[in-house]
Amino acid sequence: AYSFQIFFDFSGYTDIAIGIARLVGVSLPENFKSPYLKPNLMQFWNNWHMTLALWFRGYYFNPLMRSLRSGKKLSLLVIVFITQVSTMLLIGIWHGVTLNFALWGLWHGVGLFIHNRWNEYARVHVARWASTSLRASLLNLSGIFLTFNFVSIGWVFFSTSSLSLAWNFLSKLVF
Repeated sequence: AYSFQIFFDFSGYTDIAIGIARLVGVSLPENFKSPYLKPNLMQFWNNWHMTLALWFRGYYFNPLMRSLRSGKKLSLLVIVFITQVSTMLLIGIWHGVTLNFALWGLWHGVGLFIHNRWNEYARVHVARWASTSLRASLLNLSGIFLTFNFVSIGWVFFSTSSLSLAWNFLSKLVF
C-alpha cells in the first residue's frame, strides 16, 4: 500500500505544481509517467521523479562515467557498478542523511547494476525465446511484476525511521 501512497503523494503534488505553473504561463516537465507499469528498473527510474533522475544523470552520473572511462584503468563492468551504485546512493542521501535512505539508494543502485548485467545476457539468450508475441507479453508482465515488487521492498528502507524497524518488517515478510 505504501508503494501507491508514495506514488500518489509525489505524483499528485507535482501535478498540482505543473497545473499552478501553467496558470501563470510557465511550462514544467512531467515528473511521473506510469513508473509502476515499467518492465525493468531502468525504465522505472526513467519514469519516476524524472527531473531528479535527469539532474543526477546529467550532473553526476555522465561526468563520472566519462572521467572513469578516460582513465582506462578500470574494466567497464567496474565503472558501470561504481557509477550506478554511487549515483543511487547520492539520490538516497538526497532524500535524507540517514542509514535507511543510504540503504534504499544502495538497493536501487545494485538493482540497476543487476538489471544492466541481465540486459546484456538477455540480448543474446532471451531474445530468441521471446520471439513470439505471447512469450514477449509474458516476459513483459513478469518484468512489471518483478520490478514493482523490487521497488516495493525498497520502500521499506525509505518509509521506516530506523534500520532495526526496516529489518523487523522485512523479516516478517520472509518468515
